Amino acid sequence: MSFYAIGDVQGCFASLERLLSLIGFSPSRDHLWLVGDLVNRGPQSLEVLRWAMAHDGAVECVLGNHDLHLLARLADVPLDKSRRDTLDGILAAPDRAQLTDWLRHRPFVVRRDGFALVHAGLHPQWTIGDAEALAAPLHSALR
Repeated sequence: MSFYAIGDVQGCFASLERLLSLIGFSPSRDHLWLVGDLVNRGPQSLEVLRWAMAHDGAVECVLGNHDLHLLARLADVPLDKSRRDTLDGILAAPDRAQLTDWLRHRPFVVRRDGFALVHAGLHPQWTIGDAEALAAPLHSALR
């Protein structure tokens, strides 16, 4: 079993597929950490979400700022829509509720086997425990 970590896929599903092929990733034997920002900027955010959700047993991911941006748009939080947003495919998808419910249940911090998975790092004065404590109420609110 191999463990891999990939950051900031940002809707680039074709690139993700090429990378997974290059490393020989197999969901039946390997484990993949996605380090947030699954969506936005690239042309295939919907495909990335569908793939990650379909491989939930082999894939673990944390939320990134672009993932939170999608959830905020779904919650009708008043935001300035960037010209670079590529979330319309998800917003119009027939399985949008299932996909975004899955995304909403992703944590901000994962700790496993002496490693921590977070998006964009930790403040230098924080411990992993600090990050988990700060993330807990946010994670509860998203659920």
